Amino acid sequence: MDQTSLLWLFVSSLLFCTTNQASLTVSPSRSQMFKGEFVSLSCEEDDSSAGWKLRRNTTRDTRKECEDGWGIPAGSSCNISYMLPWDSGVYWCESREGATSNRINITVTGKIRLWS
Repeated sequence: MDQTSLLWLFVSSLLFCTTNQASLTVSPSRSQMFKGEFVSLSCEEDDSSAGWKLRRNTTRDTRKECEDGWGIPAGSSCNISYMLPWDSGVYWCESREGATSNRINITVTGKIRLWS
């Protein structure tokens, strides 16, 4: 094959090759949470067939998947009904193939105090 053919083959493979991607979002939309707060983490995905799962690293867990000792899965989301300080850590989405989303570092501190 000549160089032009090889270049064309390379460029066309880039154009037709798609990579599934996901973006992790957190609600409420902040990285500092309070003890007792409800938090929802969602994998917003290009392709649901990629099988994106939520994972986290904390001082207690490494690469633990939602529902494996933490969180309640809800479709492509994971809900934590009562945040605790040991839920502090790094959260991300991961596909079956090992692709990963953005990572979000969440810190959980003491209870919200409302003064009147």
